[in-house]
Amino acid sequence: MKAKFLLFVFFLPLLAFTIEKSPLTDTSTEKPATIKVLLEKSIEGILLEVKGPYAIYNPENGKKEGLGKWGKRFYLYPHKEGMKWGENFLGIYQLQIVPTSPDTTFLVNGIQYRGAIEVYNIENTLSIINEVDVESYVKSILNEHVSPTLPPNVLDAVAIIARTDAYYRALLNDDAFWHITKEEVGYRGTALILQNLAIDRAVDNTKYLVMTYEDQPFPGSWTENCGGKTASYSSILRKNTVTPEGVESKFATKNRTESRWSLIVDTRELAKVIKTNRVTGIDLFVDHGSGKVYATRLHDGSHTEDIDFTALQDKLGKEKIKSNDFNVTIKGNIALFEGYGKGNGVGLCLYSASQMAERGDEAPVILAEFFPNTTIEKMRCYPKAIVSTKKRSFVSPKQKGVARKKYRLLHK
Repeated sequence: MKAKFLLFVFFLPLLAFTIEKSPLTDTSTEKPATIKVLLEKSIEGILLEVKGPYAIYNPENGKKEGLGKWGKRFYLYPHKEGMKWGENFLGIYQLQIVPTSPDTTFLVNGIQYRGAIEVYNIENTLSIINEVDVESYVKSILNEHVSPTLPPNVLDAVAIIARTDAYYRALLNDDAFWHITKEEVGYRGTALILQNLAIDRAVDNTKYLVMTYEDQPFPGSWTENCGGKTASYSSILRKNTVTPEGVESKFATKNRTESRWSLIVDTRELAKVIKTNRVTGIDLFVDHGSGKVYATRLHDGSHTEDIDFTALQDKLGKEKIKSNDFNVTIKGNIALFEGYGKGNGVGLCLYSASQMAERGDEAPVILAEFFPNTTIEKMRCYPKAIVSTKKRSFVSPKQKGVARKKYRLLHK
């Protein structure tokens, strides 16, 4: 069965799926989805090396400005009349260096990248962007952030989530010079690809599979242990975007007591967070559906300072403030944090997903559990518009096997 006619829609508490025609085609003539990552901004120059054949274009007018068959290595820097990279590009303030062989790679200050490199001279400083295909991008960030020892079905699910997030970010910032910065996602090029074959295999197994919610890709995420409940991305990250609701996980609920953690912090350390002399009280802003903390308000006796959970965790340390499922009390100069789980409680709970994988659940079933009312679609390229004609139909447990078989067909 042709992949472009296969979509899966999952609903909780029962699993549902439909087959519908996708507006996308999957032909080799289409450009696969790419994402633009800002590598450097406002720098004086870079050591740029191309290994392999390449072409140079001016993105402003599409004109070819040069070719190379064997590679090139020079310091690239801006000047008032353009840029210089071994040769002068006079009157040119934008360069796009495109590989003309699939084996061509780039070294930017010693870090390896694939795809294309774009360079912009902005007020006599450089901004460097790597446009890379989403499949390579997903392999890179997962090799950096996910343990390859997770069950294969969980790695498949995480690969789909990471790809969904990449599509969301690229579509959200479609008109921008870049879609995301390397710091936001910990992108370190493609040198790590093939270091963890289990992760690379998961990305290949699920190639081009993306989740949509209300017909659009959405910001995807995962957490190590949700402590019993997950929260929606928008409620914790406070983003004005439509995302699936949080859910309750029976596996994490059963394990909640074992996931308990506590932390004792001197209030003088908390005071450093808001750059004051003392902290006399802490209020918590809580997502009522999940009980997760999305922000705190610190009091110093006369003033207050609001700080979101992610910033607080970064300041105090992720190994200290392990999750946003906590309460806090202050006695004298001591603040006592008591919480459960690990991570920000958003998206897929890796602990629960691993338990589901052990009982034989595959990626579509795992994703349906934590992302209700979503669809898995095969998108080789970005949709110009997604038109949906979903028809909801509930599926019996016996029919769940049908959904699994069709999922395997998608990524064979």
